[in-house]
Amino acid sequence: MNQIRRRPRAIAIARTDESRQQKAVLTRLALIAFFAVAALAALPALWF
Repeated sequence: MNQIRRRPRAIAIARTDESRQQKAVLTRLALIAFFAVAALAALPALWF
């Protein structure tokens, strides 16, 4: 009986962990994109 009650909570914890990982991946991708754009913007300034 106790096991049945705990299962939805375990699923909820797993979902929370999964969404946290997705958030971390999106944050990393956003940072990489930002620095890539910044580097491309800085390139013409370095040429002249």
